[in-house]
Amino acid sequence: MNKKIMYVVLLSIALLLIAGCNPNANSQRTTPQQKGAQANEYNGTTPERKTRVLVGSDLNPNLVTGRNDVRDIQAEADSMANVAVQVPKVKRASVVINGAQAYVGLTLTDTVRSRQEATAIREKVRQRVQEKMPRYHVRVSSDTGIFSRIQDIGDGIRSGTPINNYRIHMNELNNRMNR
Repeated sequence: MNKKIMYVVLLSIALLLIAGCNPNANSQRTTPQQKGAQANEYNGTTPERKTRVLVGSDLNPNLVTGRNDVRDIQAEADSMANVAVQVPKVKRASVVINGAQAYVGLTLTDTVRSRQEATAIREKVRQRVQEKMPRYHVRVSSDTGIFSRIQDIGDGIRSGTPINNYRIHMNELNNRMNR
């Protein structure tokens, strides 16, 4: 009799485990809004209803996944540029990431007249980008020469040129932004 009870209990546990491991058990129902568009599980947005910038799989930027290929870094650089452009009076932004450094080049609108205003905008951009990607040391410049240098380096990296080919340019950029 005890053996029969033991078999029934084990069989019940096995059935519960099998039912619990069913991949369809946790499937989400698609709403009409999500139909035909993949919903972003991180914040519930869809391409039709954007409430914030969507980048790649929109993983937590502080999560180190062990992968460090150019596409991931470029997605992070693009995300930083999108955050920078959302600051008022920023017309364009370009970002290059080298190790733990993120270089942000800005083009400000023509309505920016004073150095103090430009400095305040750069600091606001630095704070917002740093908040979005805290694992990088963010450096921001609104100098047109630095912006074009950052943009040229970023375009080269996107086209497949290794960042090591830009080592001299990155050192010069670092020195110019230290001033």
